[in-house]
Amino acid sequence: MTESSSTDEFYPNTLIVKEISSFIDNEQYDQAYNYLIALTDQQIYDGTWDLCTYLFYLGEKSTDKLCNENEIYAQDALKYVAEHGNPREMLIIMLEQSDKFITDEAFLFHMKLFLLILKRLPIKPSLINSLRDILTLLQCHLHTLEIPAINHDFAGKDLLVFNHDHRINRLLKLTQACVEFFCELRDYFSTTTVIDIRSMLTKSLITLLQDPLIALSYEPINSQESSSYTSIRPLLDCLFTLTPNPIRIIDKDEQQSTLVYLLLTKDDNFNRLPCVYSPSYYLFLSIPFILQLSQDRERVMLTEKACALSSSVCSRLAAGKEFDQSMLDNNQLHDLIDTLKIVLVQSPARQYASLTIGAYRSLFQAFTPLGRYHFLRQQLAKTSHREDSYRTFLCTLFKDEFLSDYRSGSSEIYKGALLFQLLDYLCRLPNGVESDLLEIYDCLCSSLNLIRFIGLVDKQRVNRTLLWSERLKTLNETFIKPLRKSIQLARAHYKLEIRNKNDNNNQQVQQPVDTEILVDNMPLAMPNKQEQLETLHTAVTKFDVLDCILGSLSDTFAGEL
Repeated sequence: MTESSSTDEFYPNTLIVKEISSFIDNEQYDQAYNYLIALTDQQIYDGTWDLCTYLFYLGEKSTDKLCNENEIYAQDALKYVAEHGNPREMLIIMLEQSDKFITDEAFLFHMKLFLLILKRLPIKPSLINSLRDILTLLQCHLHTLEIPAINHDFAGKDLLVFNHDHRINRLLKLTQACVEFFCELRDYFSTTTVIDIRSMLTKSLITLLQDPLIALSYEPINSQESSSYTSIRPLLDCLFTLTPNPIRIIDKDEQQSTLVYLLLTKDDNFNRLPCVYSPSYYLFLSIPFILQLSQDRERVMLTEKACALSSSVCSRLAAGKEFDQSMLDNNQLHDLIDTLKIVLVQSPARQYASLTIGAYRSLFQAFTPLGRYHFLRQQLAKTSHREDSYRTFLCTLFKDEFLSDYRSGSSEIYKGALLFQLLDYLCRLPNGVESDLLEIYDCLCSSLNLIRFIGLVDKQRVNRTLLWSERLKTLNETFIKPLRKSIQLARAHYKLEIRNKNDNNNQQVQQPVDTEILVDNMPLAMPNKQEQLETLHTAVTKFDVLDCILGSLSDTFAGEL
């Protein structure tokens, strides 16, 4: 906008604008429009700058009337000027309107004007710069739109409400209008060889897919396609017309995670890709974008995309054929495994657990049997005892692999020294008898049950694993006996705590707390005496459970443990 149009008053400086302004001031809109269309094309061409400056000012002028006739006239007149005036001058003025996209209607109207102007400009290489400015301007408006937040505990109904929020619908409506604009540009410039805008349009479409569209959910709800995904299908259709193989333009250093997610998780898009890429290629192509999406776990829909993308690419891997143990030296693969572990164990969005577990299992099963053994050994060796949930999950994989190997009898990996090495990682107390048993409780239970499971599957008279003859004594001395002692000490400690709490309750009235801990400026609720007692009793119960498992273990191995 010019300086004169940015003020509350506009002072016309040409005869044409003065005449139109006079009609408008007298609310003679029909006469004003008839006067405009009665002008010669040369008069409109020569007066484009002043006409546009005035008309844009008029369109933004406030009114007390329910129907803003100023805006209606301004839009009709601007379309006429776009069709008959100087397109270059009008384009310059419109690009100066970058801070004026305050309404969706203005945004949509500007796209119509841009299209009229571009079709009247001479097609030459310098037009590329104007196109780039226009596309950037449109994208900036979309990037300013706010969308609702959704917390990590959402359920199906919450996601349905989220998808139908008016702010989501507004974003999708404007995005669809942008895509239609892009398609019209594609069709118009496809008839010329002077300039090729396909690359620029492709990059712009991919940019549109990032913020804020990246924060929407495109996953099915109750087996029904997401309304958000239905709305952006035309964008992907347009992309495929510009580049039949979008895989070729993917760059791991660019923000293209939404594109990769949509291409590899949606069957209708994946089936359009050339059949020349292997499942392992798609896996390694996706890893950088899975890492990008999983970095900010506070943005729920990004975590959703990371889980869905991981699940999709891993599920396509051929079981037992893709990788051997040498692939475990690949840093990218380790990054993926670490990311899956974090999302699986630490992500507050628990509804993604099944997707992440499925992705992890598929990746694990893609290794050869010996590769899976080394996978387990490597993960157990690098995982701290504090990561109890993850070690428990690894213990489950260990059990499944042992049973499969034992039944097949083909590789016999899980026997002798190889089996004992894995057991050594699981069957030890990090701090001897003084270990915090509650911190490693889940993995302890799983490890004890695993030993018992091996003993039940591989009977003493068979002893293919050599566990009965070569490992029971060591297990008893280094793990079982210290564990029994640790349980006794821990139980005695917690029972003493319970007794002290009971004595304090009988002797003292609880004093008000004069300090408090704040989390997000909210006081953290501290457990009362009853809740503290319940926690202590729960701990004692867990020690009793460990004793029961140890009893069953002793029965299985005929008292040798």
